[in-house]
Amino acid sequence: MAAYNHEDIIRYEDGDMLPEERQQFELALQQDATLAAALAQYREVKTTLSARLQPDPQLDALKQTLQEQRPGHFGRTGKVVSIKKYLTAVGAVAAILAGVLLFRFYTRDTNYMETYGNIEMQVAVERGNNADSLLQSAALYFNEKDYTKVIPLLDTYLKTDSSSQMALYYRGIAATHTGQTASGLEDLKKVFEGESIFKYDAAFYIALYYAQQQNRKEARVWLKLIPADAAAAAKAAALEKDLK
Repeated sequence: MAAYNHEDIIRYEDGDMLPEERQQFELALQQDATLAAALAQYREVKTTLSARLQPDPQLDALKQTLQEQRPGHFGRTGKVVSIKKYLTAVGAVAAILAGVLLFRFYTRDTNYMETYGNIEMQVAVERGNNADSLLQSAALYFNEKDYTKVIPLLDTYLKTDSSSQMALYYRGIAATHTGQTASGLEDLKKVFEGESIFKYDAAFYIALYYAQQQNRKEARVWLKLIPADAAAAAKAAALEKDLK
């Protein structure tokens, strides 16, 4: 939806586009699934919020007045400024509505972690010793998303088995969730440089981290490192598609 933004979606839905511009927008809707989905999302949120807000006769009257005066003030060419910009100066309800809608759009577009980051820690107990107990406890906290408790447990485990790619992988993820980004990415990169089953999962999570930070260029670099036959290939392809 590079050619259009969220303001364009609002203007289209509110009838603020000139006929030629509206025709071009509708053509784009047929060709751009992302744009069509964003319009559907806008309509859904608008309907929900409208049902919760009481009608304001004065606000409706002002909107009608501005609609009638628009041709004389803005002419017949170029984009028409969204009427919501005028309503925000005199109607707090309209301001809140526009703000909530735009916030919903932006968080929907950028919350890659919520969409792709639901990762659980799986532990296979073999020996039943203290090391296994550490991993089991770490897995319990990890799956509850209590990442601050995961890190010291995996720190202790790695002192006894520094070669554990599994422990490095999950510690790296936990670290990124607790603000220890540098050390978390370092762990994940070490896993990628190895040859364990977590190699390409680590690459995917690094890409996911960069995508969440809106660093799409770096995210794509890491996604390209995941081969088509890797277990993480399907979700890597989906994330790469979402980044376009």
